[in-house]
Amino acid sequence: MEDDELAEIRRRKMQALMRQAVAPKVEEPLANGLVNILNEMTFWQTVAQTKTALIDFFGEWCAPCRDLAPIMIELAAEWKGKAFFGKIDIDRNPRVTAQFQVQSVPMVIAFRHGQPVLSLPGLRSLQEYDLLVDRLRSA
Repeated sequence: MEDDELAEIRRRKMQALMRQAVAPKVEEPLANGLVNILNEMTFWQTVAQTKTALIDFFGEWCAPCRDLAPIMIELAAEWKGKAFFGKIDIDRNPRVTAQFQVQSVPMVIAFRHGQPVLSLPGLRSLQEYDLLVDRLRSA
C-alpha cells in the first residue's frame, strides 16, 4: 500500500511541476491583456503599481480616439503579462487631465515604474506604439 501512496504523491507533484513549467512568466501583474478604464480615483494607484504602462487620454466625441481604440486593444492582447494598457476619459476626469496638461486628444502617455516618461499626441500607427512598448521594457 505504501508504494501506491508514494506513486500517487509523485504523480501529483510531477503534475504540479508541469503546470508551473507551462505557465507563462508574468512580468507585469496588472497587464491582463485588456485596455483598462481608469478614473481619478484609480489612476495613480494603478499606474504606481506598473513597470511599463501606456495610458490613452481620450474623449468620447473624438474620431481619432475611436480609431486608436482597436490599436490599443490589439497591443494590450499582444503584450499581455508584459505591459499595462489603460484609458481615461478627459471630460470625466479633469484633474488627471490637467496634471498632464492634455490639450488635445488622443494623447498617449507612457509610464515606466509609475512615472511619466513620454507623451505621444495624435493618432500613431500600431507599429509606432508597439516599438515604444518594446523600448520602454528594455530601458
